[in-house]
Amino acid sequence: MRQDRYSFSKPRSRAKFRKTKFIVLLLTIVVIGYAGYSYISSGKPAGDILAFLANKSSGIQTVDSQKNSQNSLPNSPQEGNSTDPDQWFDTLSTEDESYVLIDPSTQHLIYSHNPDLQRAPASTQKLLTGLVAMKTLKETDVVKVGNEVILEGSQLGLKPGDEISVHDLLTALYVHSANDAAAALAVKTSGSIEAFAEEMNKYAVSLGCQNSHFTNPHGLPDPNQYTSARDLSKIAGEFLKNEDLMKYVKQTKAHLQWKDGQGGLHEADVETTNHLLGIYPGSQGLKTGTTTAAGQCLVSYVSRADGDYLLVLLGSQQRFRDTIQLLDKAWEEERGSAALKGLAADPQSLLSSPGIF
Repeated sequence: MRQDRYSFSKPRSRAKFRKTKFIVLLLTIVVIGYAGYSYISSGKPAGDILAFLANKSSGIQTVDSQKNSQNSLPNSPQEGNSTDPDQWFDTLSTEDESYVLIDPSTQHLIYSHNPDLQRAPASTQKLLTGLVAMKTLKETDVVKVGNEVILEGSQLGLKPGDEISVHDLLTALYVHSANDAAAALAVKTSGSIEAFAEEMNKYAVSLGCQNSHFTNPHGLPDPNQYTSARDLSKIAGEFLKNEDLMKYVKQTKAHLQWKDGQGGLHEADVETTNHLLGIYPGSQGLKTGTTTAAGQCLVSYVSRADGDYLLVLLGSQQRFRDTIQLLDKAWEEERGSAALKGLAADPQSLLSSPGIF
């Protein structure tokens, strides 16, 4: 007996609904996967990075101007704007710190807290010192230092009558954060510390700084010396454009030499004060700073294939940990946002993307 064969076709609307449901499901899977990838690949330092920094803690606070791990509010406080990540004060070391995180290529502000609060800058202001000095000096110039190098804090060990190149002074300034190197550059450039400070203030104003005033080139405490996270981000942004200076802040180690007044040769090996260099993915350095008045400060530039970030952090109690957390949060949100934008623009691309299944 012949059997009749029947075929049934599903309504188009039901097929379309199932296809849409399938795409939404894939979208959800990919976004969750991307968030996990961002968490891992953004350099989340739950393990080795923070453990490494913990082991380096004794060295973190002895190379800048003064030893101190406590935050201290600066003079002349002002109300600042805030665009903080949600609940970040639960994980950062203190609510009293100031920070500005921007995309330096677009100047887009990503996060900020107390950005215009006037604070002691400590050695972070040495970014401005180099910018002003290199308007006049050449790296091959030789500097004969005087009594300006007799001061406290982090030093290379220069004495009056010593002769050293501008190249080695800049190296000491940015790798070792040497205060005597900053003073020597200032006097060579302008003739005196006071005249150099005037040049620093003029330069800062030309960059649009509105909450800054400088009285010396090294950042040792002075009640009339202050800056803000926003102002320092403008100075750091200008520093990023200077390739001659950027090469110094990227160095983790350096060998220096100079001659004393009798022609005797002196040498020193120095290591960076920025312990994120060579540890945090994409870190390109910039500048540390620590004094009693300033707390722990750090200006960081991170460059990766998917973007760049510039972070200025002032008044922290754990500058490296806070910096890592803020940068990781930015990478995570940026990558998640980019993934959503790409998928929203072309959901059908999921069906042809290699490796989905």
